[in-house]
Formats: sequence, C-alpha cells, structure tokens
Amino acid sequence: MLRASCEANDIAADFSVVVDPKRSCDVRHYDLLIEFADALLARDETQLGKAREALRIGAGDAGVEKAAAVVGNFQMMNRALDTIGATFGKKLPTRVRAMAEEFGIEPPPHWPAAY
Repeated sequence: MLRASCEANDIAADFSVVVDPKRSCDVRHYDLLIEFADALLARDETQLGKAREALRIGAGDAGVEKAAAVVGNFQMMNRALDTIGATFGKKLPTRVRAMAEEFGIEPPPHWPAAY
C-alpha cells in the first residue's frame, strides 16, 4: 500500500531502507518512522519511549498519532487475515517476488516456495 501511495503521489521511495539502514529515501522522517514501528512491534517500552520522543521532536505530536494509527491499522489487517486463514493465491505474485529479491528477504510463508 505504501509503495502504491508513493507511486500515485510521485514520491520517490527506496523501500530497501526497511532492511538496509545505510540507504535513504524521500519520505520525510523515514528513519524515525522505521524506528518507531520497530519499537512498537518489539514491545520494548524503553525503546518505544525513545523512538516516540524522537518522532515527536521530528514530526510533532500529530506525526506520532498518525504513525501509531498506521502501525495499528497494518497490525489489525494482518491479524484479521491470519484469523480467517486468508491466502493470497496459489502462486507468489511476480511483484511480491521481485520485492523480496530486491530486499534480500524470504517471501511470506503463506505462499508456496515454488514460484
């Protein structure tokens, strides 16, 4: 969804920043957003406090609220799909395979290994 949103709004975003912190992209405060999302998902209160404060300084209170809403929404969608046992086809979509290869990560386990 983020990739599609950036494409629709002519924002150049190199999403390899998610797996390679030495990279950068044109999304404002991307580094603070990644740290905040990682801290939320890690459930580490100390890490979260530091990441939240850094994001608040960089993007303001409204930025923290929006970031928390986005992370919460994605988590809700993931849990809802997992709960109902959703699958996404019998074959890994070419675009997802290309993104996984680009980032040097394994495709999601709910797709067959053979594609």
